[in-house]
Amino acid sequence: MDKSVLKTRLLELTRADYEAAREKYETLVAEARVTGDEPLDHDQQSRAESNGELAAAWDEAMHDDEARLRRLNEIDFGAKDEVTAGAAVELDGRMLVVCVATPEFDLDGRKVMGISPAAPIFRAMRGLGAGDSFEFNDTRHEITAVY
Repeated sequence: MDKSVLKTRLLELTRADYEAAREKYETLVAEARVTGDEPLDHDQQSRAESNGELAAAWDEAMHDDEARLRRLNEIDFGAKDEVTAGAAVELDGRMLVVCVATPEFDLDGRKVMGISPAAPIFRAMRGLGAGDSFEFNDTRHEITAVY
């Protein structure tokens, strides 16, 4: 498996999340600004305050995405033979990549999802290799491959 393609896709998805958060943040900040040129009615003031609060939430999402991008760039995606940070793990018909949490996505016909090293399922399979099995949420899983 070419993990450079996998890393590139993870970076693309995370950059897209960051850009979407940045655009939403900038829009909300612009809508939260009041010029003071004319008096605001209660509705306009309320909308501006609400947009300011929403902008703060999107600012936080943007910072989270920046942290995810840094983490993706720091992780060693080299070949692995056990479940550790940077490993791609095949189990149950999909691939989990130990890096940062992502929604499930398709990569060359495979279902792939990024998981954080803080994820409970990672803790359950840490250090295991291909052919090993583990129990998580009352379900037995077998690791079919580690890349």
